[in-house]
Amino acid sequence: MLASLFMTKDDFYSNRYAGIQALRGIAAMIVILEHVRFLACGAFGVDIFFCISGFMIMLTTQNNTRHFFKKRLIRILPLYYIMTLATWIGLLIVPSLFQSTQADVSCLIKSLLCIPFDMGQGSIRPLMGVGWTINCEMFFYLIFFIAMKIHHKYRGLLCTVFLLILMGIASLPIGNDSILLQFYGNPVMLEFGLGIGCFYVSRWMYEKYHQSSISKSLPILLGLLVCGMFLVLLLTKHALYHDDFNRFIYWGIPAFVLVLIFFFLGMFISFPGWLVHLGDMSFSIYLIHYYPVIVFDRLFFDFGLCSLKSVFGLFFVIGIVLILSEISYRLIEKRLSTFLKKLWIQTP
Repeated sequence: MLASLFMTKDDFYSNRYAGIQALRGIAAMIVILEHVRFLACGAFGVDIFFCISGFMIMLTTQNNTRHFFKKRLIRILPLYYIMTLATWIGLLIVPSLFQSTQADVSCLIKSLLCIPFDMGQGSIRPLMGVGWTINCEMFFYLIFFIAMKIHHKYRGLLCTVFLLILMGIASLPIGNDSILLQFYGNPVMLEFGLGIGCFYVSRWMYEKYHQSSISKSLPILLGLLVCGMFLVLLLTKHALYHDDFNRFIYWGIPAFVLVLIFFFLGMFISFPGWLVHLGDMSFSIYLIHYYPVIVFDRLFFDFGLCSLKSVFGLFFVIGIVLILSEISYRLIEKRLSTFLKKLWIQTP
């Protein structure tokens, strides 16, 4: 429903921002498509995730920084550890389902500690392939935590400067000899900085248009812009490389624009509840989706070619992923996390 007025100015830091959650849900579904071989078009969902992370970390630490790092560990690690251990067990039982991954104890330990390592052929990642983004997230939280301790008001700026310095060091000859510098000095890390920028721009937008009237044509214009951004993301895959600055330009900047648009839309239109809930369980979708896609690809549907069978298989697998993710969201993200918070974080 279109509203004629924005929310009150004081609501900026307390609002849930359904638009951002909706975009998170869309990004999670898009990432699934990257691992369906006849599509292979959704890697940019990760870039959207990184921008959203930067935005949300700035928002949630504005008024409350207590137990920041503990809360992040509780939020991220339980499901990541479960999926990593599941990967390890899978390697021991059915190694044929995996390509370059090996059941090495040192690899398991490094994966659990979120330490990137070379899996072979220049592939720097943990045991669970999609877990490379978790390594990025955890490092970003660490850098942000340090920046916050230095100066809360300028935490976003300091964190972004740290990431820029790290990228600069990684571009020097010394960076070629360090796996850690290669990984954490990748320009994709700057997308967290874009998310931080989203926070400042969206706050300015919120204050600028506080209690302003909204044109009825604005949602249509923003909707067209959203379609344009997604089209850019889809058409530029051939022009970028994962270890190159191109990804930051072709995917990071459109992701930045999308986060701002969905933030803006969420202030005066209502997003469907199911789409917002999809955003709520997007973390589970992201970590769980890969193995159902791979298993059903190799055993039943053959996603290598686009056919009636593979299209049916795609919808079938998405249904399986959503069911598993809903279970994971309820049992691990909510119940287990709540238990761990009570156990580890003492409330006054």
